[in-house]
Amino acid sequence: MKLSLPLSLLAFGLSLLLSACVLNSELPQPPPPPAPNGRYEIQVGDLLSISVAGEPDLAQQVRVDWNGMINVPTLSSEGNPEIRAAGLSPSSLASKLNTYAVDNRILIKARVQVLVVEYATLAYSVLGQVAQPGRYNFPRGVQPRLTIEEAVALAGGYTRLARQSRVLLKRGAQVYAVDLKKHAMLPGQQPIIIIPGDVITVSERMF
Repeated sequence: MKLSLPLSLLAFGLSLLLSACVLNSELPQPPPPPAPNGRYEIQVGDLLSISVAGEPDLAQQVRVDWNGMINVPTLSSEGNPEIRAAGLSPSSLASKLNTYAVDNRILIKARVQVLVVEYATLAYSVLGQVAQPGRYNFPRGVQPRLTIEEAVALAGGYTRLARQSRVLLKRGAQVYAVDLKKHAMLPGQQPIIIIPGDVITVSERMF
């Protein structure tokens, strides 16, 4: 038996559904472009290999903690052997450790080399009406920047049920509604850049 509901009740239910998801009409600004020289900046969670020329006993591997610091006891004779690494390039950190080792009287002249041996996982998620929904990692060792269209393509592209005119981009506590069909057709549109932690949900078409 098929039930028929009053239009007023249906409208009320629809309003409740829409109010449960707060959408932001203004799209997030893209993150700043990568540095012109394309240098890699050390990230929280990276595993670093630190070696000193001619001093094999001082070599160590250390992971950048959630505060962006590394612990370097082999280069410190006393005090707190922590030093900030996040945000620096490997060569900048090596220069900083050279000074640190000399100031701590470990070496008269230091030649430190820093290598990133394991990059931190930087991921985004693509859900809904795509061929391969799931969690994806940004390419390692490069600036984590993808357009939202590239992210959808890496997830296998749209299914036949995809509603390209309503794609949701969740960033932190904000949810943005994106009309990718319209965005692709209008010339001069600013690219929509996704960053680590973003969740993209492709809605289903309503028949």
